[in-house]
Amino acid sequence: MDRTDVAEEAAPPDLNDAYQRRAEIFPRLSADQILRASRFGSIEPTPVGTTLFRRGERSVDFFIVLEGCIEILAHDCDGPHVVTVHGDRQFTGELDLFNDRKILVDGRMGADGRVIRIPRLEFRKLLLAEPDIGDVIMRAFILRRKGLIDHEQASVTLIASQLCPDGLRIERFLRRNGYPVRSLDADASDHARAALDGLGLAPGCGPVVFCPDDEVLRNPSNAELAECLGLAEGFDPGCSYDVAVVGAGPSGLAAAVYAASEGLSTLVIEAEAPGGQAGTSSKIENYLGFPTGLSGQSLAGRAQVQAMKFGAKIVLPRTVVGIDCDVHPYRILLEDGGVALARTVVIACGARYRGLDLPEARSYEGVGIHYAATSLESRLCADEEVVVVGGGNSAGQAAVFLSNHAKHVHMLVRGHRLADSMSDYLVGRIEASARITLRTCTEISGLGGDRHLESVTWRHRDTGEQEARPIRHVFLMIGAAPNSGWLPGCLTLDAKGFVRVGGHVGPDDGWPLERPPHILESSRPGIFAVGDIRADSVKRVASAVGEGSIAVQFIHRVLDEFRSRPPAPPLRPAGVAGSAGG
Repeated sequence: MDRTDVAEEAAPPDLNDAYQRRAEIFPRLSADQILRASRFGSIEPTPVGTTLFRRGERSVDFFIVLEGCIEILAHDCDGPHVVTVHGDRQFTGELDLFNDRKILVDGRMGADGRVIRIPRLEFRKLLLAEPDIGDVIMRAFILRRKGLIDHEQASVTLIASQLCPDGLRIERFLRRNGYPVRSLDADASDHARAALDGLGLAPGCGPVVFCPDDEVLRNPSNAELAECLGLAEGFDPGCSYDVAVVGAGPSGLAAAVYAASEGLSTLVIEAEAPGGQAGTSSKIENYLGFPTGLSGQSLAGRAQVQAMKFGAKIVLPRTVVGIDCDVHPYRILLEDGGVALARTVVIACGARYRGLDLPEARSYEGVGIHYAATSLESRLCADEEVVVVGGGNSAGQAAVFLSNHAKHVHMLVRGHRLADSMSDYLVGRIEASARITLRTCTEISGLGGDRHLESVTWRHRDTGEQEARPIRHVFLMIGAAPNSGWLPGCLTLDAKGFVRVGGHVGPDDGWPLERPPHILESSRPGIFAVGDIRADSVKRVASAVGEGSIAVQFIHRVLDEFRSRPPAPPLRPAGVAGSAGG
């Protein structure tokens, strides 16, 4: 053994690498835990070579090894290969056992043995009835998915030019939904060029996705991609859910967790990926209980797993385009023509950042103008100057995060100082950073470039002085436009399009009952608005989570009311006076 071997042996494990945490990612259950788990399934003899599950199947069973071993195989461009082997007292599975998506790997017996087979329904009962076993399984499943993502195993291959907007859209969709992806630059990767040549395609043809079943998708929509990969789940159109949650940001996921954990049948409908606007935050440091901070995507991922653990049904990518408020159960109308029925509804579809008021701005969206600052975007602007526009917490988090990757960050705010709503710890970091320049009373006045953004001009609002710089990436975190275009005619909105709730709703808004609306209840009984979509909301993740959980208390009351009598029709169409688009 040479010195290199000694150094490698003595080196501490990298705890950011899930595969280095062997005791947690591939734990062994105790004899007592196996005995308790066995009552939820059946013991089966299994000869070597037996296939227990295949990639692409849905609703597979959970297995615990009693004797022998189970080989787990992933598929990539070189064919199937073993990524790990589960031995005595170890178990199979990862996050897809909590939903009905297609699984990512194969499982087969590597030797003669015996296993405990636990069907999907009984597996859920096991998690709830035996919490200590459930905790071990949950931790292992989360780490296993992280390992697959980090090591690009069981992944799809995406080939796209680095600044291709649809390539970024596809990669963002996959990563935000926790799907392993191997991304290759069509202009720089020999492997990518060879793959494109084999299809007779040129590098500039647009993004190409190689799916696990050898299907090749050329610039697919998010819905087409989700269908191909099995991310899309259906729901029972004949079922009237106790609560339907529209939007899977922090407020919507909180509502789903509390509703499902309290025995309510819960459906969550999300247009793109869990997390909402908060899911694009690189690091949230003022969220209670996480003193070192956590990313918005990590928070969203954990909350999603938590909701599914309690039985919430999460379907994506499905876009809601309307709601029929004149019937009960309420009818939620989807873009693809589907209809979901729900006795109560939680509207948690949030808000979006506003764009620049420049005629040329839209042409640079995705090719220089970004509305999120995650590791994906930071990769694009390594060692370059960038611009962050905005003075709130999201802009501050983006500037601090990007300063660790970009050559320099120019932070532009229209006012004379950072917004009063920005947390003091972010203000301090911005002021102390040598790689961030705060430019107050400044706004972007011009953008330039051929196919991609190449230059940015900003103007001082007081002096009129302008400056142009060769900058290729601008991050916009300005304003909040509510995602409420599908609500006028059903709910009362304020002048900016946010949903009025509680004490701000009265008989003149179409409220039909003698009792006043509950906290967070809109102008229709049983329809609640939480998070950024609500009028006068507090723009903080913790507030959004609190609102989502509070709403469930009043959902129970409304459901009791509905059982005794149906909701009355509105006095007149809501959303007329003071409503956006009404």
